[in-house]
Amino acid sequence: MSSCDRRRLIALGAALALLPGCFRPMLAEGGGAAEMRGRIALPQTTDRFSFHLRDRLEQRLGTPQQPDYRLEVVTAVTESGLLVAQDNTITRIRVQAVADFRLYRDGVAEPVLADRIVTESGYDSTASLYASRTTQRDIERRVAQDLGERIARRIQAQAAQIEAAAQS
Repeated sequence: MSSCDRRRLIALGAALALLPGCFRPMLAEGGGAAEMRGRIALPQTTDRFSFHLRDRLEQRLGTPQQPDYRLEVVTAVTESGLLVAQDNTITRIRVQAVADFRLYRDGVAEPVLADRIVTESGYDSTASLYASRTTQRDIERRVAQDLGERIARRIQAQAAQIEAAAQS
């Protein structure tokens, strides 16, 4: 190992030693994300997709106890064929889901957080109608859960700023 490599390694070690004082886990007790847990009224379910989305949001954001915030989510799911076989049958399906969400503080007309989340997945269509429908439902569940996970992380990442804005 050259002396230049050793110096770089020592500098990297020194930088990493300083990180614990700067880094604080997002969900640490007393942090903004932990303080918001159970304080967000989640959207109502209207179908299987929204059930899976709400279920993941509830897992990550907590069951609303005393909601100070209200979350609105509008989703759109599209499917498109990606691969066409020689006999013109579609054998690969792409599923894309888009969620536009807004987080409102009770009594405030303007959202404290608004964003758009996009996720996608795909599946192979088979000759068996049952297998294709089962796979389609599984993909639908996974895409809804991924949207819920991403929305929750976005809210948790901004929790400290949201709470600070509510205090002012």
